[in-house]
Amino acid sequence: MRIELDSLPSFGQTFSAAALQAARMKTGRGVARELPGVEAVVTTTIDRARHAQFVHLMGDTVTPHVHPGYIHAIGFPLTMSLLVRKDFPLPLLGMLHITNQVTQTRGIGDGEELVMVASVENARPHYAGALIDCVVRISADGEEVLVDRSGYLVRGSDFAGKRPERPERADFVPGIPTSVWNLGGDAGRKYAQVSGDGNPIHLSKVSAKPFGFDRPIVHGMYSASRAYSATGVGNDGPRDWFVEFEAPVSLPGTVQFRTEHEGAEVSYEGWRAAKGDKPARRHFNGYVQTQ
Repeated sequence: MRIELDSLPSFGQTFSAAALQAARMKTGRGVARELPGVEAVVTTTIDRARHAQFVHLMGDTVTPHVHPGYIHAIGFPLTMSLLVRKDFPLPLLGMLHITNQVTQTRGIGDGEELVMVASVENARPHYAGALIDCVVRISADGEEVLVDRSGYLVRGSDFAGKRPERPERADFVPGIPTSVWNLGGDAGRKYAQVSGDGNPIHLSKVSAKPFGFDRPIVHGMYSASRAYSATGVGNDGPRDWFVEFEAPVSLPGTVQFRTEHEGAEVSYEGWRAAKGDKPARRHFNGYVQTQ
């Protein structure tokens, strides 16, 4: 089934629906046992002023081509509109964004009309629960130009079948940082203003505490988008951009950041430095590969 929307939904609308969804699932009524296979479609254009604010927050320079992190930000509420439907079997509240992959065939002009199609697919078991892919496909002039695939973990869920054993992970050994990010306590609020993502866990101590956080944490896509900008690859050509989120960044906080260039690929990672008896902890890692 395909749902045609007149405009992009707001984060506030979908987050309110998520709270109602959580209450409904607590009762066990009307919970489906498979992904419903619904798509949400909308035609939209880029708000150039807001895009410029986003780019500046990432420490980047505004160009006529759209930052792929901003594409993710405006498509996020479209995805959320599917995750809070009555026929969706998993709770949105508590989902963890653990990976994001963007495949782009060309730069997207900031004046182009974009058709965005959101879907949820590929439920599969994970050692900590169930994984799903939230996919947004972007077309311009009848051509698919970008696919944004977000991997979300529903902790403790056996929805996708028997969970595998937890794999062993090598100890993290940090390299030499190429820069350091000093993030203030308002970093989450600043990102919310330019992205529209007002999830309470990112905004303040008071709003984060009911969700199990002593302090707010920075948006994962803030880290990913800032890392993307730091690679210096620009927004005007084909590329494959990947990020894996490993541990949240509490606010205020400091992130050690490193990029490494090898041919057409720039890899990056961000981590918390070792302190006292606490070892270094990686927050995220990924790469951008150009053609």
